[in-house]
Amino acid sequence: MGFLDKLKDINEMRKQAKQMEMTLAQVTVAGSSSGGKIKITTDGNQKVLSVEVAPEIAGDKSEVARHIRSALEDLFKSHKKMLQSKFGNMMQ
Repeated sequence: MGFLDKLKDINEMRKQAKQMEMTLAQVTVAGSSSGGKIKITTDGNQKVLSVEVAPEIAGDKSEVARHIRSALEDLFKSHKKMLQSKFGNMMQ
């Protein structure tokens, strides 16, 4: 494989990566804490779109922090599942 062939391959990989990024920008992924007290929504590129906090926990910093951790863990699990469903064949 010559130098020009390698450059073509790199350019093709860049195009594919850009296409994946555009595809993921169209997907939303949500995660919530137990009881749904905090909900975090991102796009498929993990750009945070919204954070919702239930009014009943808004004044308790430690409870808010605990629920944020829980919501993020749920979000990351959902994001991983979404990636596997969309690009599973490419991730093996």
